[in-house]
Amino acid sequence: MYKKQDVAVEGLRSFRSLSVDEGGTSKFLIREREESIDLPCEGFPDHLEDQHPQLIKSGWLDKTPPKGGRRFQRRWVMLDGEYLRYFQNNKEVYSKRMVALACVSGVARVGEQRFEIITKGRTFLFRAPNSKQRDDWLSCLWKVLESRQENRCGNGVYKTGSVSIEGYLEMTSPRTKLYTILKDQKIFLFRNQEEYLQGIGITDIDMSRANVKQTNKFISISTPYRKFSFVVDSDVERERWLTCLMACVSQSSSDGVCERVWRLESNRVCADCGAAMPEWASVNLCVLVCEQCAGVHQCLGQSVSKVYNLKTDESVWTEDLIKVFLLIGNSKANLFWALHLPAYESLNMKASMSERVTHITAKYQQRKYSKRHTLSGQQEALNNALCIAVQTDDLLESLTLLFSGADVCCSTGIPEFPSPLALANHAGQTAQVELLQQHLAGPVRSEVCHTPVHSHKGHLAKIASSARPITDHKPRADFSQRWCCLDNGVFSYYKTEQSTSRCSCIKTSDIICLSVNSPGNHGYEHTFELFTDSGRVYLFGADDIKTMKEWIKAIAAAMLPAVLRDDSGLYDRLGRLRCAEGSSGIGWFCLSGSRLQFILLDSVQTVDLRKLLTVTLCDGVGDMVLGWRGGSLHLLADRRPHFPGWVQCIQLRAGTGDQPLHLQQLSESGIPITVDRCLDHITRHGLLSVGIYRKCGVNSRVSTLLDDFLRDARSVCVPEHFVVDDVANTLKRFLREVKEGVFNGTQNSHIWLSATGLRECDKVSAYQALLSELPEVNRETLKALLNHLYCVQNFSSMNHMTTRNLGIVFGPTLFQTGGADSRTSKVVEDLILGYCAIFNTSETELQKQMDATFHILNKVKDQACVRRVPSHTVCAVYLEKREQDAELLVQVGVSITVEELVLEVLKIRRIQPAHGEFWRCYEVKEEIERELHYKEEVLPVYYSLSPQSHLLVKRSHYTSDINKYLNGKEEVCKLGTLHVCEVKGSKAKGFSSRHCELSGSTFRLYRELQGSQCEKEWPVQEIKVYQGYRSKLQPPTPWGLTMFHEQRQWYLCCGTEDELIEWMATIMSLQHGEDLG
Repeated sequence: MYKKQDVAVEGLRSFRSLSVDEGGTSKFLIREREESIDLPCEGFPDHLEDQHPQLIKSGWLDKTPPKGGRRFQRRWVMLDGEYLRYFQNNKEVYSKRMVALACVSGVARVGEQRFEIITKGRTFLFRAPNSKQRDDWLSCLWKVLESRQENRCGNGVYKTGSVSIEGYLEMTSPRTKLYTILKDQKIFLFRNQEEYLQGIGITDIDMSRANVKQTNKFISISTPYRKFSFVVDSDVERERWLTCLMACVSQSSSDGVCERVWRLESNRVCADCGAAMPEWASVNLCVLVCEQCAGVHQCLGQSVSKVYNLKTDESVWTEDLIKVFLLIGNSKANLFWALHLPAYESLNMKASMSERVTHITAKYQQRKYSKRHTLSGQQEALNNALCIAVQTDDLLESLTLLFSGADVCCSTGIPEFPSPLALANHAGQTAQVELLQQHLAGPVRSEVCHTPVHSHKGHLAKIASSARPITDHKPRADFSQRWCCLDNGVFSYYKTEQSTSRCSCIKTSDIICLSVNSPGNHGYEHTFELFTDSGRVYLFGADDIKTMKEWIKAIAAAMLPAVLRDDSGLYDRLGRLRCAEGSSGIGWFCLSGSRLQFILLDSVQTVDLRKLLTVTLCDGVGDMVLGWRGGSLHLLADRRPHFPGWVQCIQLRAGTGDQPLHLQQLSESGIPITVDRCLDHITRHGLLSVGIYRKCGVNSRVSTLLDDFLRDARSVCVPEHFVVDDVANTLKRFLREVKEGVFNGTQNSHIWLSATGLRECDKVSAYQALLSELPEVNRETLKALLNHLYCVQNFSSMNHMTTRNLGIVFGPTLFQTGGADSRTSKVVEDLILGYCAIFNTSETELQKQMDATFHILNKVKDQACVRRVPSHTVCAVYLEKREQDAELLVQVGVSITVEELVLEVLKIRRIQPAHGEFWRCYEVKEEIERELHYKEEVLPVYYSLSPQSHLLVKRSHYTSDINKYLNGKEEVCKLGTLHVCEVKGSKAKGFSSRHCELSGSTFRLYRELQGSQCEKEWPVQEIKVYQGYRSKLQPPTPWGLTMFHEQRQWYLCCGTEDELIEWMATIMSLQHGEDLG
């Protein structure tokens, strides 16, 4: 992940694109960006479509070139349910680019024959041979996107599911460094990590037919079509990649079962919903089903459906079992199971989980649609018919007889062959033998992810159950010894091991939460709590940690879906929670340390709680909303006693300021947010400050800022005008006072200090060894700090902070000593001087960083000069969407208006607005935006922008609607009911209905429609109104406005989009008159 200062550096590099000739004329150079790489094949498949079995559409399209040229490039484009890819030609296997449809935010027509695919990271422009083909592509894209939305496909990009390994690898041909991930038996290649997060890749490599070899530093992957070679210098990294790749190739060999079973055409679709390529099978029902339907089959229980995976359960799939599925197949099986299924009751791929449960239960458990055998109800006749059928190859008849009541263990009356199984063996009908064995078998694994059913027995101490959370200390005397048994999905406990009657029992299906308490919370050293669906709380204890771990592991195995289970049994809390994103409003969660794993619908996600961007508790409601980069989770409040514990636990594991570094709130780069934001501010504003870090700040301001960081670092944003010495002292005080320090405790600190006595030639390896022993967060924090100090001492001629001076300041700070030991400063000096060698950073990379730092300083200096003499300035403006390195730099004079700025931007990008198309400039402030009036001067707006704001030129979708609404109106006013939410301080109240009147020069709010006094009123000319509002507010509708007046703000929620347009039009008309441009 990029650090903040890295993002700022990358953004600044675009200033190199601006030059001014001697005549003062601006030249605007659009940054050239390498689009893709060529991966030509040495051999080609007969049909490229065979590589993409779920292909929806393919064909030739023209695409805009990567470097801004005017000529389109012809590309072969392929669309399936997951990605849109384009290739050099229609023979190549490996694409030039692939876009995950999960990251596509929109598809739009652009003039004749052209259309755009809009993603978070960038916009792709294509041109079809004619308008009809363009419309065909648009239709397909819209249908696929709509289908994904209806099926609630994950909002992740390539990250959905389990990623085996990821990181940068250097490809040898062509020579380039690519961000690479291994997932689902495929290798995905990306230009960089940012594009990976945006869902814009280069290509994917199917490992199912690949071979992996290692030669010295090279890892080679050979496919039928070309060879890929990667250089991995680090022995450790090379071993990690090689292990994962070999495991992937090994796993793909099991895919042979799939290929064999899918040879029968009817086996290529789910027997229940029709989804393509089902990878699960019910071996006793003889049907192949998709993953979602397999989950429902598992819920039916082992006595109804025995579910196995075609890929992972290799030992199950004998030749005879494969033969059974080829001889019966889904089509024949459904001649029995679904013979009387009405068309209107059939299931489809888009069905919800509740619809699947209803249908599958009726089909297999209730046998509502199955064929009724003519001998049904005649037991002896059914048994005789089964004995005859098993000696033939008619497996469907045997299946029908077995589920019509025939006894698989009936007597044949033949002493030599007493059972149907013996008859089948004698007749040489191996497939019949396999079918009978599946019905003879006892309870088998029926969970979708297949972990054996756990049973466990032993002594535990227990107290009486409670209907409230157990918050007070329970002494040892309150506990009673019980003999506990976990078996067949029931947790029972008895007075003694010899007791035959149990005291009570709990079904594991009724347990909604298992919570492991901290040692010493109660009279017994180790305790855990079970929360049931009915709201009861059970507390169990033991003195032996081994006993406790075994019980937790066994209960977790009985409760959790297998994909969430941890073989080590190291859980802190696990169970079910109500959440807006879950299947039927329910999700499974597992918390271990700061790692929260959860399964929603059919996808498993993992979130590091320390790196959350937001943790919000909704006032009054009790809901909890977690937000992170790329997703969010809305946990719904629950009055049962388990929910408060979840809230408290998540808040604690999300990081607190009074804990060691690894338990702090972290930035995306993995260092404490406090350190990250202080370093970012000092880099931008304090590198040239004389005596930086030696001068004392104002103690009251330092204490206030540090207290804010310790209370909730996520909510702190250091203002641009904040005195840099105050921020520097805040950073030093944090590092000096944080628990265990950067070096992870006093004992480790002494070891670091002893390294100063080594010979100079031995110090680098010694420091590297010590670094490797630090926790990851400590190591990354130390690296970020030393990187910063290296930059500081490079400007020592101006700031007077030499390496020696920095050592004197930071030695006692990092080692948390009084400064008497001179070795502390020596360690810091060694780390600064040997930064490149100790932290494995190349000098070239460091020099690039220093160059970028110079540019940052020049930018700050230039901006300061511009503010003093604001005759001209260079404004950064984005087009359509904010993207890194994509800003346009426009020289703006004092009198330049918004209209002139828009025209200049369109001229730079050679965009000719179509007829009836309106382009406007917006002030974008995080999630909200305000359209600027076309006569408004640019510079005052630009100077007033906050660090989180920017200018954006884009098409206006509302201008024509606003003009239509205002056209012909003699008096502009608006009355109506809005949902209003007022923000006080940093908290927002809930939405409440208010009657609103907008007329003349005043905007008024009333509690009721009639007979109430005006609650609030504002002059229209003094308010600023933005479209949109913060998503974490959870507004009643998505159509809203954010209104600012004198440092206060209100959120106004409209009932419909048309209503939003009418309010916007009225406000703009009253503020600017009829001249809206």
